[in-house]
Amino acid sequence: MSDKIKYKINNAEFEAQFTLTTAEQAPDGGDIEQTGGGGQEDAGGSQKINFSKSAVRGMDIEENFLEPFTNGNIYINNPLDFIEDGKLIRGDGRDKFSILLEPVDDGEGVEDTKAPLKYSFVISSEQNSTSKTDRLNNFKTYRLIDRNYFLLSEQIPYGKRFRGKVGEILRQILESFGIPTAADWECGDMEIDFLPEHVLPPSTFRYSDLVKYLVKLNFKKEGSTYFRLFLNWCRRCEEYRYVPLNEYFSGDAKVIREGFMVDDLVSFCGFNANNPVPHVSKTPTNVNNAALENTDFSTPMLVYTNAYLNNILVSGYDPILGEHLMNVIRIDEVKNKDGGWADLIAKPFAYLGGKPQPWAVLNQVRKTKLFRNLGFPFPHDRMTQLAEAEMTSNLTFFNLQLGFQTLGNTDRQPGEFMDISAAREETEDQGLNPFSDQEVKHRSDAKLLGEWFITKIRHEFTTAKVDNYTNTIQCIKPNIGPGAELPDDDLA
Repeated sequence: MSDKIKYKINNAEFEAQFTLTTAEQAPDGGDIEQTGGGGQEDAGGSQKINFSKSAVRGMDIEENFLEPFTNGNIYINNPLDFIEDGKLIRGDGRDKFSILLEPVDDGEGVEDTKAPLKYSFVISSEQNSTSKTDRLNNFKTYRLIDRNYFLLSEQIPYGKRFRGKVGEILRQILESFGIPTAADWECGDMEIDFLPEHVLPPSTFRYSDLVKYLVKLNFKKEGSTYFRLFLNWCRRCEEYRYVPLNEYFSGDAKVIREGFMVDDLVSFCGFNANNPVPHVSKTPTNVNNAALENTDFSTPMLVYTNAYLNNILVSGYDPILGEHLMNVIRIDEVKNKDGGWADLIAKPFAYLGGKPQPWAVLNQVRKTKLFRNLGFPFPHDRMTQLAEAEMTSNLTFFNLQLGFQTLGNTDRQPGEFMDISAAREETEDQGLNPFSDQEVKHRSDAKLLGEWFITKIRHEFTTAKVDNYTNTIQCIKPNIGPGAELPDDDLA
């Protein structure tokens, strides 16, 4: 008998499996097998509990483009302490919770074209909610951390040093724990090879700490600009990918998953210059799920721009010449130079009304007087390149923000794009506005409409009254449409 359960969520059929594996001692007295990746394990001596639909009362899983490891929570019905009576939880990290949720097509099985929500977690903590009067009404909440993160929590041997290309060091660390990596893995340009240069982790560091440290150090030159590389888990291929930021925004590699509309009860379709060019073969639009009821849309204000969108002063030391060195990386030069941030990140987009306009408003004070210091224990030229890579990331992610909630879809992942369009015209004629007899110009369309890059997705499930699956999505956009004029950069 299959452990999968089939039921409807949001009037769509899904197959699901929720399995708690408690790591009992192996038959030979040794430890159970430890493996990496996103799939399931069934080592000798393991004990399993498969939870039914009614037992799982809720779940939320968060995927973040800026965080290589996933985390979540699951809320389970626990009458009469059923879980602990059934299988003894060790509590040492060897208790695993596997989750599988995949959409089913119109009656012929699982849809092969959509990525299932499939993860293997380790239980990091629990919280009990007990009824004062009824032992059948007890609930348990498990805090879940990524299985791969747990595997990397092993302490680094004292005195172990790391040298070579940062990307290659990362790949060797992951593969040494059985964690799969992609064939198109990019090693980047940062190389720790200048004698006696090396990375010597502190005695308190674990491999997970080292991975997060090394990810921040790497960069790659594309065009005339340096970009950071990002480490992300791909659910479709079940492996880690490591590629430069600009590759996500290039025209050929860009993945546009679906389209949404921002209009309510519109009976006609007019021309809006700020709409993205429709990708007929790429962008499926679900007419039952495409309307955005409301959005959390914002522009980065002073707190963000003062902290992240400013010039960088890179200081270093030349041990051969005995000189202190200093370089200034100016944000307007990185933004506007040929082959720079605007060309490789903000401009590879298409609007119906023309070309996109890079969005990063820089006044004269910001371009000439605001600086922050940056220093790393590496040669000065590499520190300068690393600082530029950080600046291009800040220009990208501390930019226009969009957040909204919609019906759930397991196929969505961070690192992909979605179209936001409007059926209305940007300027509506006189008489179409019920509150005025003048024409209405939707100036916000230039910011709101277009292709948005997904940075975070939260998969949320509730079964308290009805089965419900929603996605809370956060996105960024580095440009505005051609329907509005850019603010003047030359203001004092």
